[in-house]
Amino acid sequence: MYILLSVFLCVVSAQKEILLYKKVGDDVVLSPVSLTDPISILWKEGPHIAAQWEKPEPQITYFRQFKERSVLNISSGELTIRALVANDSNLYTAVINGQTNTIIKLSVISPVPVPAVDLLCDTEKLVCTFICDGGPIADMEPVTYEWMLDGKVKATSNQLNVTKETYSSKLICEIKNPISKESSQPIPNPFIPNPPGSDDPKITAGVVVFICLLSAVLLLVFTHRCKSGMWFFQKASMPWEAEFWKNTQRSQGTGSNGTAAHKGEEQTDEETPMT
Repeated sequence: MYILLSVFLCVVSAQKEILLYKKVGDDVVLSPVSLTDPISILWKEGPHIAAQWEKPEPQITYFRQFKERSVLNISSGELTIRALVANDSNLYTAVINGQTNTIIKLSVISPVPVPAVDLLCDTEKLVCTFICDGGPIADMEPVTYEWMLDGKVKATSNQLNVTKETYSSKLICEIKNPISKESSQPIPNPFIPNPPGSDDPKITAGVVVFICLLSAVLLLVFTHRCKSGMWFFQKASMPWEAEFWKNTQRSQGTGSNGTAAHKGEEQTDEETPMT
């Protein structure tokens, strides 16, 4: 009978343990399961006291790091911890009126990053392996991986082998933990050629930029030709000099006409007889 009672108490105690994941920097509220007219509230972090209150004292006593970052609500028994850090991960126990009320296993972890995908193929290129890399994951655990092909989960590890029989054209690696989830960019299947018109967007963007720059240069060249009356390579001056943009042919023509007119006037005066 004693053994059965001990087993029953162990099962009940285990059922009270709550697993809770929170992100680094977030706040957390640790709540008792049930609370009736508390006369004493004690929260422990592992074996150490985090916060303590006893009726009728209005004063709440906080310990260690909980002095600056914690608030105990004596009405609800909730303990709020602000600006969580990884070292806050621990087993938290609420003791209400001298009885263990709630046990919470708090894990403070970092969010996962956007994964990078590496590709390795054998020498004959019969099998290629995609590797989903999320970097060091010790502070993000537990981390899981999923490979999505055509919207369906194909594999649940950080590596995926593909062959010519893999008909999906795009593959996506998804990495997640209890507080976050990120996906890679769609990765083309090396065994499926790109369809016509599906060029690399980086190449397309480069071509567009090149055409725009070339158009700007040609526009500048023809503008200079219209204003100066000659091509830029026929000019002795530089583009930043005012002479570079002047129409020297027009100026020379005007000067020549003026000289000819002056000579004509002189000749007319000489041929006119004096009276």
